[in-house]
Amino acid sequence: MEFKANELAIHKTGNVILTSDDFGLSKIYNHEILVAIQSNLLSSVSVMVDRYMVSQRTQFDQLLDLSKERNVSLGLHLELPEKKIDNVTALCEAQWTKFESLLNGIKPHYIDIHKHHLFVAHFDEIAQYCLKKNVAFRRYPQTTVSCFSPDDMFMVYSSTSETMISKLLEMKEGSSLELVFHLGAYDDSVKSSLNRERVEDGIKLDTAFQLVTSQKKMIISYKDLIS
Repeated sequence: MEFKANELAIHKTGNVILTSDDFGLSKIYNHEILVAIQSNLLSSVSVMVDRYMVSQRTQFDQLLDLSKERNVSLGLHLELPEKKIDNVTALCEAQWTKFESLLNGIKPHYIDIHKHHLFVAHFDEIAQYCLKKNVAFRRYPQTTVSCFSPDDMFMVYSSTSETMISKLLEMKEGSSLELVFHLGAYDDSVKSSLNRERVEDGIKLDTAFQLVTSQKKMIISYKDLIS
């Protein structure tokens, strides 16, 4: 199955974006994300540009090629400092520019936030930046600025498979839902609170994909939200 942009009619059973965050955080994580794209399990990937190392160059090239072949959306996984932030827009612009540099001039299809729960106060500023750039912004309920976003978002790592399944089954007719995974395998070189949970997220992604297809929901990407 390929994810075709511009084919999104309001799908009665629901539209689902299958995303993995944290591309760029680890070569091991990158590998698992690339395998998932090759297996047609993902329709979106969020990229951490400030974690890029030259040793990841081939993987970034593979991501770009696969995103075009499979019509997978690529997002900027924005990193903010855990201290007073004077100019959010400047931080957005710097990472946006780096994204374009690392990915051969293409712009992000959307923006989301690494450790988003720490930066609620800045959601509206970042949403305004997305409007300026004409790209989507991940659905965060605290955002009051109207912009391109899925109707709902669900972080899979913090839940059971049963909760994820319930979320999918409870989708309203014609609605859109982004399921956010953190794929990978254990990497002892990375300080990540989700290091060991990433394999479990891969299993949950398989489960979600099977349910979405069996329920005849449409798998979409962020490209479909802004096309």
